[in-house]
Amino acid sequence: MTRAAAWREALPAALQGARLVLSESELSTDVPVPIHGRGDQVFLANGWLVPVDTKRRSKPAVYLKDIIQLSAYGFILARSSRSLFGQSYPVASHGFIRAVVGRDVTYIPVKLLSSTQVIALWNRYWELKRKEAKPRLPEPYKCVKCPKKANCPVGKRR
Repeated sequence: MTRAAAWREALPAALQGARLVLSESELSTDVPVPIHGRGDQVFLANGWLVPVDTKRRSKPAVYLKDIIQLSAYGFILARSSRSLFGQSYPVASHGFIRAVVGRDVTYIPVKLLSSTQVIALWNRYWELKRKEAKPRLPEPYKCVKCPKKANCPVGKRR
């Protein structure tokens, strides 16, 4: 385990004095649903595990997909901390997106989704994948500024 103090950038107050306990690590659980991912960093801050995911962007921003990804890491950590660390640690209700813009780094706090929400998203994904459900179409006004409009059959029609 590495001290976060050795980190070469300013950390948010919630991570100051924390220990870096995982970096670029495969994470997975099968309970209650199988989910896996590769977490960028996990800190142990005041007895709580705090997931951090790095995103390179043109501006510091957090998107829904970032919140879902970070929440999935939190979900996995809540179920696997004993096997990863030899004892159970609770997962904080928040994590951070580490937004890298050029040489500037900004830590943006993110409220993690609940386990119930993560499981619901997992179920919805598999319903769509198995074609047991239809995608919900966005409101017309959302298509106007969508950067994926040109490649979307719904956006092209609007």
